[in-house]
Amino acid sequence: MRILFINVLYAPFIGGGAEITLKNLVEGTYDLGHEVKVLSFWDKDDKEEVIDGIPVYRAKIPNVYLPYGKIRQPFLKRRLWHILDIYNPISKKIVLKQIADFKPDIISIHNTQGWSCSIWDAVSESNVPAIQILHDLYLLCPTNMFKNNVICKEQCLTCKIMRFPCKSKSNQLKAVVGVSNFILDKYLSYGYFKNVPIKKVIYNSRKLDSTIVERKTDPRYINFGFIGTLAPNKGIEVLLRAYHKIKKPNYKLFVAGAGKQDYEEYLKSKYKDDSIIFMGKVEPKYFFEKVDVTIVPSIWYEALGMVVVESFAFGIPVIGSNIGGIPEMITEGVNGMLFDPYKEGDLEEKLLKFEDNISDWKNKSEIIKQSAQKFLDYKGWLNQWEELYKLVLDGKIK
Repeated sequence: MRILFINVLYAPFIGGGAEITLKNLVEGTYDLGHEVKVLSFWDKDDKEEVIDGIPVYRAKIPNVYLPYGKIRQPFLKRRLWHILDIYNPISKKIVLKQIADFKPDIISIHNTQGWSCSIWDAVSESNVPAIQILHDLYLLCPTNMFKNNVICKEQCLTCKIMRFPCKSKSNQLKAVVGVSNFILDKYLSYGYFKNVPIKKVIYNSRKLDSTIVERKTDPRYINFGFIGTLAPNKGIEVLLRAYHKIKKPNYKLFVAGAGKQDYEEYLKSKYKDDSIIFMGKVEPKYFFEKVDVTIVPSIWYEALGMVVVESFAFGIPVIGSNIGGIPEMITEGVNGMLFDPYKEGDLEEKLLKFEDNISDWKNKSEIIKQSAQKFLDYKGWLNQWEELYKLVLDGKIK
């Protein structure tokens, strides 16, 4: 089976969890004996290369910049970018050329930033069955239904206009996969993928080895932690504000991750405190060995949030937002707690509650690890994808 994977970025350019998931999927599919190729963007001239044994074609993005890096682009430049991304015929031509060269049996489409829904026309015209994997809400809204640091309850008129081509063209696909029930249901509720024959959820998986990590938490402290991109939508300021309100002499907060340079500097300045340790970008094990609980305070619709799984894999409970796909992972009182990031004082209450019950949470370490297993069955995950590929190809034969 020949499979062409399409995404805005590919390793070593990692914009977020979608790129990590994609790399795991591409390499795993290759290891199962299939012929694979990745089509992605960058900001230089077109180039073909091999990354960890995987052939990758990097096309120069047909837009004003590559959505990657630590520098936030000016407002007008961002606006122009999104206008060009409503329907980009140059992206369509790039995909048509790669389909003609590689002759795939199936096309697996991931994040479409820069590609636009024009690539759905490309796969349809080429008569190659395609699967759209939903990692976020970009196909509904250029800002992922998150504006002015608040989630959008409904799709606004501007987004309806900018995404007008997407809704009808989504029916040209053979399958659509959500990485959570939330993300798939959200699109279906707006009438997307209405006539697509195969609709299903395949939770993301991770390859993790947490067994060799020695816990190094300081028992004199309650060690709270955050790991992820330092960005407004991740709710880092919700956590920092809550922490400042309730902090005690025996509290520590470890913040791991990086973000846009100006935002990082703003956070470190505004929330400066001796008990808050900004670790920068570190390997997960160096973070998880230091914390008693992980806080995932997202204020946008996180599709799944694999940091939750990583925390569980190390036996560490999670205090997570009750929006997006996060509630599908947390069982209240068993592996963590949920809170409303838009309700004043709710996170503070949960942080204090955690302190009151920290001994019980430490005793649940093995139970918490078990709750991660369904997300760590990498072989089983690859088998789900292989079964879907076969199902899609059977549909083609019929």
